[in-house]
Amino acid sequence: MFNYLRRVKAFFLDEESRSKVSTFALCFGAILFDGVDTSSISVAGPAIAKSLGLPPESLTSAFVMTSVGAVIGYLLSGHFVNLWGARRVLIGSVISFGLGSLATTLALSLPQLSALRFVTAVGLGICVPAAISMAIDQSTSRLREAATTIVMSGLGFGTMFGGLAGAATIVKYGWQSIFLVGGVLPLAFALVLALYLPQPRSTGLLSASEESARNDRPSYLVSIKLLFDGPLKVPTICLWSFSFLVFVTLYGLVFWLPSLLIAFGFSLENAPLGVSAFVMGGMPATILLIPLLSRFPARKVLTIAACLAAVCIVSLGFHAALSFGLWFAIAGVGGGLIACSVGQSALAASLYPEESRTTGIGFSAAMGRFGSILGPALVGLLFSLHLAPEVIMISTIVPILLATLALIFFWTEHRPSLVLAPQSDT
Repeated sequence: MFNYLRRVKAFFLDEESRSKVSTFALCFGAILFDGVDTSSISVAGPAIAKSLGLPPESLTSAFVMTSVGAVIGYLLSGHFVNLWGARRVLIGSVISFGLGSLATTLALSLPQLSALRFVTAVGLGICVPAAISMAIDQSTSRLREAATTIVMSGLGFGTMFGGLAGAATIVKYGWQSIFLVGGVLPLAFALVLALYLPQPRSTGLLSASEESARNDRPSYLVSIKLLFDGPLKVPTICLWSFSFLVFVTLYGLVFWLPSLLIAFGFSLENAPLGVSAFVMGGMPATILLIPLLSRFPARKVLTIAACLAAVCIVSLGFHAALSFGLWFAIAGVGGGLIACSVGQSALAASLYPEESRTTGIGFSAAMGRFGSILGPALVGLLFSLHLAPEVIMISTIVPILLATLALIFFWTEHRPSLVLAPQSDT
């Protein structure tokens, strides 16, 4: 313990390390505002529906278009980073979703709202892989997974902050207020990024020939092909399967957990607390990932997290009547699943070489977004079949078990030698 604290102290006293910390903090901040804006539509949904004179379920199109826009942003991020560099793309994406959030305040109809959320979400999707790429550029290969987790944790904290702040501002100032805040703050932060976010670490440190080779980046289609090049093929398939299946369960439970708790016998007032317990369980799990991933491979840590989620899901199904233990089980499910959702980016960062890393991170995140669309639909289908809540709860363990199996295959197939371009620890 004391050795760990001494290493932390030495890290922050070192000038180069302070530069890394500032980069991590700026990238974390960009993704935090991304999380605030991502959660704003769900937080403001009931108030928007009331304002437009629509039933709440009519906002499904706006929710879906937000996810679709984010998927497109994830898929395009690697291409833009290859063209213009992670720094420019990160700043541009923050400006993009900030302006999109401001424009959302002007929506007067559901089609306008859906279109504006789609455009905004494209910028949100582009931001995440670009921020991770910037953080990885400032980290050693040994700490790459931990750096990815530090930055990605901003998404969870942003979502939590957006939920808490949004609930307060919407009641007092109307639904437009959360989008106003979600637009002004990112635009101000974009200026901070432009002033203080450093150039990539390699700038000025390579010879002319090396810099030329570095700038001769592969095309978008080539960078996608590299994800399946040689020994990377099976790990890529396993990684995408893991990300997809984790998000299927994560979003299926987030959307339907209050309804499940009501079916278990909880009151309408107490049921929403399940989502709070779910998210609160994810916060310490995400924080704990950072020191764990600095010492152990991500694939091992996430295997344990997935198993934790599976065990807690089973306990929910069989011990739902024990209300006190139920909250701990819900927190355990949230901790395991949120750790896996954050950690899948760390897996991608550890797997791919520099020339395809941002594309790999973006595609892995996109597979998760596809899962986030399918998950709620599958759980809703189980509800439509009038199954017992215990059966529905335990059924959600199936994608987690499949995700764990994909992770085990990833574990057996992925070796450090798979990385096509060796990384320096300097």
